This record gives sequence, C-alpha cells and structure tokens, in this order.
Amino acid sequence: MSQASATTTATLHDLKKLSGGVWMVQLKPLTSYSYCAGQFTELMVPGFTSLYYTIASSPSSPCVELHIQTGTDQADALIDHLKDTDSVELAPAGGDCRLEVLPEENGPLLLIASGTGFSQVKSIVEDLLAQHTRRTIHLYWSGHRLSQLYMLQKAENWADLHDNIHVSALISEHSHWDDKHQMLVHSILGDHSDLNQCQAICCGSPAMVYTVLDSLCSKGFRRDAMLSDVFMFAPREAQ
Repeated sequence: MSQASATTTATLHDLKKLSGGVWMVQLKPLTSYSYCAGQFTELMVPGFTSLYYTIASSPSSPCVELHIQTGTDQADALIDHLKDTDSVELAPAGGDCRLEVLPEENGPLLLIASGTGFSQVKSIVEDLLAQHTRRTIHLYWSGHRLSQLYMLQKAENWADLHDNIHVSALISEHSHWDDKHQMLVHSILGDHSDLNQCQAICCGSPAMVYTVLDSLCSKGFRRDAMLSDVFMFAPREAQ
C-alpha cells in the first residue's frame, strides 16, 4: 500500500499496557506527519506485514497514538519488538472515516465502536472538542467484558465535562441478547426516535458494522449517512 520512500520516521515516545490486553503506543514523528481525525496508518516494521492501526490521537497532538490489541502471535510479537526499538516507520495516513466526507449537518453524531475501535472515536472526539463543537455526540462502546473498555474513564470524563457528549458503555458478557450486536442497536434505538436526523461513524468487525447499519436503516437511518473503514476493507456485494 505504501512505498518505503514515503514513510515518516517516528521515535517511540511511550508504550503502556492498558486493561483488556490493549497497549497504548505513542510515536513522535521526526518530521511533519499529516492526518485527519478518523484515519489509519500502517507501521512498516521488518518481518511484519499488514500492521494497520487507526490513529487514536487528534491531528493537533505532537504524538501519533495507536491502540494495539494483543492476544495474537503477530500482535504479541509486535509489542515485544516495540519494547526493544527506538523508532518505527509510519506509512502515510489513509481512510475515508473523516467527518468532512459526510455532508455538513447539525443532527446527532453517533460514534459506534467495539473494542479498540474506540481509537477512532477518541481521535474524532478530541478533534471536535479542539474545535469547540456544540454538536450532540452519542458514543456507544461495546465489549465482551468491562476490562475491554480500556479507556472508559476518559470517555466518561468527556460526558462529565461537556453536556453535548453522551456515553453508553455496553457489556455483552451477561447480556440476554443472542446476537450481541443487537445490544448496540437496541441502545441506539432507545436514544433516538428520528434516526433520519443522525449521522454515524462505526468501527468494529464487518459483522458488527453491517448488522448495525442494516438494523438502523430498517428504522429510518439513511444508508449513506454512515462511515466505516469496513466499507473499504470488507465490502459486501451489491444487492
């Protein structure tokens, strides 16, 4: 996807283990590194392939923040590598999960995430707060266990400090829903009586994203009012 000559060298500024097996990585680019809130990057590390991660920091941050979920051979090996390295190469940022891709509207913005999909939410919220947005924002963050909502206190602080931000933490471990994605849908429908006024950014597995999209559209949500990287990486056949 990226040419080595186009990469940006970034030093390892911080590496911290969070809950749920997630690691926060802070990388400080040595030269200007441009990206928009909601975009992703690729780490170019010898011996590894397809290290795509959504950027969790706002574009105004001096560091590029990534959230890496461990528990796979590659992710575990990457963290071990980062512990012993001083710098990495960043590919140019990509992805269309940028608010400017959607028509400018004033209705509620739904930010829907599971697991480390919160990284995209974090970047977008922090960027909007830097712009002093007054738009109503509803964050829905789901995980199997509470520990997987590894920055829940930060999200709850947003809601405490800003009356236009609302946070719903959804834990499926003891949920009565057979389809755990429907827990997200049920929560969203309970908050919004007119989905036609809403726009959304959704970050999770293809099954989650398409289940939420189809369920919301059946209740009046506009199909073209949602952004997700899944639409690029796992497009489904036209129906």
